[in-house]
Amino acid sequence: MLEYILNNPNLKKYLVEYDEGQILFLEGDDSQDLYILLSGKLDVLKGRRKITEINEKGSVFGEMSFLLGEKRTATLKATSLVTAIRIPKDEVPSFLNEFPEVVKVLARFLAKRLKETSQIVFGMKEICDQIPDAVMISDGEGKILSWNKAAERLYGREADNMYMQSSEDIYENPSQYKEFIEDVVSKSSVTEKILAVKHPTEGLRHISTSTTVLYDAQQNFQGILSLGRDVTHVQIMEKRYRRIKKWFIPLLITVGIMAFGLFWGYPYLSKGYRAMDAQKVALRDKMAVNYLALKSSLIAPLQAGDRKGVQEILSDCADSQKGMQVPFREIILLDRDKKVFEAVSMNPALPLEVSLGASYTGISFAKNEGSPYAMLTLYRTAKANPMGRKDTEMAFELKNKGGETLGWLLFKMDMDRLKERYNVDEDDLKHFQFE
Repeated sequence: MLEYILNNPNLKKYLVEYDEGQILFLEGDDSQDLYILLSGKLDVLKGRRKITEINEKGSVFGEMSFLLGEKRTATLKATSLVTAIRIPKDEVPSFLNEFPEVVKVLARFLAKRLKETSQIVFGMKEICDQIPDAVMISDGEGKILSWNKAAERLYGREADNMYMQSSEDIYENPSQYKEFIEDVVSKSSVTEKILAVKHPTEGLRHISTSTTVLYDAQQNFQGILSLGRDVTHVQIMEKRYRRIKKWFIPLLITVGIMAFGLFWGYPYLSKGYRAMDAQKVALRDKMAVNYLALKSSLIAPLQAGDRKGVQEILSDCADSQKGMQVPFREIILLDRDKKVFEAVSMNPALPLEVSLGASYTGISFAKNEGSPYAMLTLYRTAKANPMGRKDTEMAFELKNKGGETLGWLLFKMDMDRLKERYNVDEDDLKHFQFE
């Protein structure tokens, strides 16, 4: 059919040629002429990036601007000698009347293009639906163009019902979201912010919203690509940790005073006073203060898998006892699989002797009956001790309210200090009572 059209002598006035390297039109141009490729190759560019090429005889290009009456969406550049039919916008009706066969060529091409585009869009939607984060695309006016399955779950609204709805409306404070987007577009602040969303069935949720601004090749603002993650649980835990941090040192002092009072009053109030050396009692009480205070603080973040929260609590414990003669060198927290989840050195000048992720699975955690802790004996190699140095650790089991083991709290004891200051050895440690 195209050959039949080309044999028409009246077509010559529409024939054009472009040399290699010549630009047919630029992205953003106002021209809306329609083209049909007869021979040669063309690169399609968005900005400076090549997105595809046109080399099939009979291909139609420039149709988007012509059909929509908008500016060019891409740049067309000849990469070889190109021959084409160029139909000026104002002459398209008369051209189609003169060459009605071209209508079939255009229709076939546009149907093929629509099919390919639909397949691509469907494929991209399937990929987006597999992304765990909520993906939302809005236009320059803030109207929602699309979002994925994760967004439907996160915001509690179906995508079909949100098409061309204002993206501001899904947030608890629309003006806060609007200000955030304005800041992002102006590049005056970070591109991530935690915003509140009112879920239809789950109530208020805190969403960490990351954004990417979409521009065309001329850097004109086109819209926003947003990724959302539900951080409600993290927000709640952070508030809880701030409260824990605020009260940790007073709690430590209070428990210490109580332990001190118990130490002096116990011999006189207890009917079965145990003849325990005063230094050993002092050590036991010091360990009780640390164990009980940390136990109450670490259960929630350990269960939530919040490494940052655990790290803050352990650091606060170490900082609160800086400069003091503590009986242990390190505090180590194991997860339920007995792997090191987090650790802190009581002397900030000394590096940790244990690495995160190290496993204790091959070590027995046998406890005496009724005791909350087990005594561990380990041999670790180091530069100073290539044959292995003996370490003694007190391991306290951490359980949630349901009695499920969440992990273990380990104190790596300073046995030299214990012997010198408290006259305590490993056997003494095995018989301490904390509960």
